[in-house]
Amino acid sequence: MAHIGYHVSHEQFKPSELLKYVQMAEQAGFTRALSSDHLHPWSEKQGQSGFA
Repeated sequence: MAHIGYHVSHEQFKPSELLKYVQMAEQAGFTRALSSDHLHPWSEKQGQSGFA
């Protein structure tokens, strides 16, 4: 059985926004959420990168 999930891009959005987006994805029927596991931005342009 395949599952479709929502990727939580914490490099792009602050945690409070991400929580809102994940809640919206859940309301839309998504049953999975995933996030990358690095602890700091890949570049200076990515300002969030909270702990996964």
